[in-house]
Amino acid sequence: MPIVDMQKISLFAHQQEKDQIVNILQDLGSVELVDLKESRDWEEMQALLRPEEATEETARLETSLGEIRYCLDFLQRHFPLRKSFVEQFTGSKISISMEEYADFVARGEEARNVFEVCREVDTGLTNLRNEETRCHNLLAGLLPWADFSLPLEEVKDTPRLKMQLLAVPVDRLKDLQENLAEYTPEHHLEVVSAGRELANFFCIYFSKDEMRVRDLWKETGVTEVHFPGMTGTITQSIEKLEGKIEGIQRERENLRQKVVGLLARRTHLMAYHDHLKGLLAQKKAIGNLARTDAAFLLEGWVPEPLVADLKKMLSEKTETALLIVRDPEPDEDAPVLLENNRVTDAYEVVTRMYSTPRRHEPDPTPLMAPFFFVFFGMCLSDAGYGVILSLLAYFLTRKMKLKGMGKQLIKLLFLGGISAFLAGILMGSWFGDLINIRPLWFNPLDDPMRMLIVSCILGGVHIFTGMGVQAYQNIRGGKILDAVFDQGLWYLFLIGLVMLFLPQWSSPGKWMAIAGAVGLVLTQGRSQEGIFKKFSSGLVSLYDVTGFLSDVLSYSRLLALGLATGVIASAINTMAGLLGGGVVGTIVVIFILLVGHSFNLAINTLGAYVHTSRLQYIEFFGKFFEGGGRPFRPFSKTTKFVEIGEREA
Repeated sequence: MPIVDMQKISLFAHQQEKDQIVNILQDLGSVELVDLKESRDWEEMQALLRPEEATEETARLETSLGEIRYCLDFLQRHFPLRKSFVEQFTGSKISISMEEYADFVARGEEARNVFEVCREVDTGLTNLRNEETRCHNLLAGLLPWADFSLPLEEVKDTPRLKMQLLAVPVDRLKDLQENLAEYTPEHHLEVVSAGRELANFFCIYFSKDEMRVRDLWKETGVTEVHFPGMTGTITQSIEKLEGKIEGIQRERENLRQKVVGLLARRTHLMAYHDHLKGLLAQKKAIGNLARTDAAFLLEGWVPEPLVADLKKMLSEKTETALLIVRDPEPDEDAPVLLENNRVTDAYEVVTRMYSTPRRHEPDPTPLMAPFFFVFFGMCLSDAGYGVILSLLAYFLTRKMKLKGMGKQLIKLLFLGGISAFLAGILMGSWFGDLINIRPLWFNPLDDPMRMLIVSCILGGVHIFTGMGVQAYQNIRGGKILDAVFDQGLWYLFLIGLVMLFLPQWSSPGKWMAIAGAVGLVLTQGRSQEGIFKKFSSGLVSLYDVTGFLSDVLSYSRLLALGLATGVIASAINTMAGLLGGGVVGTIVVIFILLVGHSFNLAINTLGAYVHTSRLQYIEFFGKFFEGGGRPFRPFSKTTKFVEIGEREA
C-alpha cells in the first residue's frame, strides 16, 4: 500500500541513558518525535512529569555553530565556491570518508580557532575599507585644486587681508567676477578649475570689505572650501593620499593572503559545522521529552515496518529502555509516509507539490503516474529530445548524489524523456523534421484534428478515472448510494451524451442520457429541505455538464504544446538550412542547431512539466483528492555541506 501504516511509540528509560538513546534514534532516522508539552495528555502527565529544559550545553553549541557559520560565510564572501547551473537547483555536497569525518570532529577545536583569525582579518579589512573610502573622498575633493600651487598653510587671514578657497556654480562665475569688481575693486581672483557644475577659485581681498563680499557670496551661491589638517601644496597632498591608498591595497593583499591560508580548512569547517548541527539537533530533541528525577519519557511515530528494527536496536544497546507500541487512534494526527514502487515513486514529487494525502485517504500517485507519463510525452513529442532528456537525467543521477525530491524530479525527467521518445516515434518527430523518419502512427502537424480528438479522449478517460476513485472511496466508506447518485448517474449521463454523436450508438445513447439526467434531477438535491428545493437543486446540477465539457477541452493543451515543440524545431531547422555553404556556414549552421534545439528542449520540457502537472491538479485531483495530511519528518542526521561515505574496510 503506498501509504505506510504508522505506529505510536512511548519510550521509558533511565536518565543515564538519555543521551545514548537520543543518539540511537538520530542514527536510526525512523522516529518522528512528539513534543509532549503539546500532547493532549500533558495535563494528566504534569502530575508526575516535568518538561526537559534547555541546558547550558545547548547555548554553547549554538554559539560554536554560529562561529563556524561565520567563518564559512566569511570564506564564501572572499573566495566563493561556484555552483553549476544544475547544482543551484539540486544542491551539492563535498564527499568525505567516514574516517575523514571522524578526524575532523576529533580536531574540532582547531576549526573553532579559525574563528579568531577570521574575525581579526574581517575587522582589519573593514578598517582598511573605511580608511580607503575616506582617502578617496579626500582625493575627490583635492583633484579639482591640483593646479593651485600655494601651500595650504599659507592660505590664512592676516590683519589686513582675507584669503579663501571658494566654489561657485559655473553659470554664475562671470556675474561674480563683474560684481566683485564693483564691490571691492582691490582684490585678486584666480580661477583654479572649472567643471561641468562648479568653478573653483582662490580669492584675496581686504578685511575692510568682508561684509560686502560675504553678501556677494550669498547672492551668487558661493561656498567656502576647507582642507582641515592638511599642509603643503595640493599636489603634495594628492601624492600622499595616493601613496596611502597604495599602502592600504598592500595591507589588504596581506590580509587576503591570510584568508588564502584558511581555505585549506574549509572542508574541516564544513564537516565540523554539520557535526555541531547534529549535536544541537539532539539537544533540541531532548526538549520534546518529559522526565522525573530518575527517568524520562518520549513519544513519537514510527513506520510499522521499522518498529522491529527500533526494538532490536534498543534491546542491543540499552539496558533500561522500555518501548510501548500502539496503533494510532482514529482522530490522532498521525504523519503520512508515502511508499511507491521504483517506477511510480518518481511521481511523488508531483503529489507532494500539491499536498500530502491524509492518513485515511488513498495516495493518488500510482493512479496519476501513467497519465503523467503519457501526457508529458505528448507535450514534448520528439524522439530526439526524449533521448537527450533521458541521457541528461541519467548523467545527473550518476554525477550527483541526489536524495529526496531532487532525486525524484530527475527520475521523473528520465521517464519523461522515454515518454517523449515513444511519442516521437509514433508521430515521426526527430528534432522536428531534421531527421526524416516516417511516423508509426500519424504526424500531428499534418493531422491536428486527429491529435485533438486523441487528447480529448485521453482527457475523458483521465476525468472518469478520477470520478471512479471518488466512487471507490464512497463505497469503502459505506456511502454506496452517494457513489451511485454522485458518480454512477454522471457516468450514465455523460457516456450517453458522447454516444449521441456516434451514429451507430445514438439511439441507446439518447436513452442513457435521459435516464442519467432524470436520475440527477431527482437525487442531486437530496440534501436540501422541501420538495421544491430538492427538485430545483437537482435541475440546476445539470448545468455542471458545462464544467465537464470545459475540463475535457482543457486537454487540448496537449495538442498545443506538442505542435509548439514540432513547429519551433522545424523553424530552427529551416533557419539553419538557409545558411549552409563553406566552412564558416557549416559552423554557423551547427551553432544555430545546437543553441536553437537546446532552447526548444529546455522551454518545452518546462512547459510539459508545468501543464501536465496542472492537468493532474485541476482535472484529476479535483475529482477525489483533498490532501492536507502531515508529511512524516523523522529525527535523523542531516548534513548541509558534506556527504559522508561508508567506512573503509
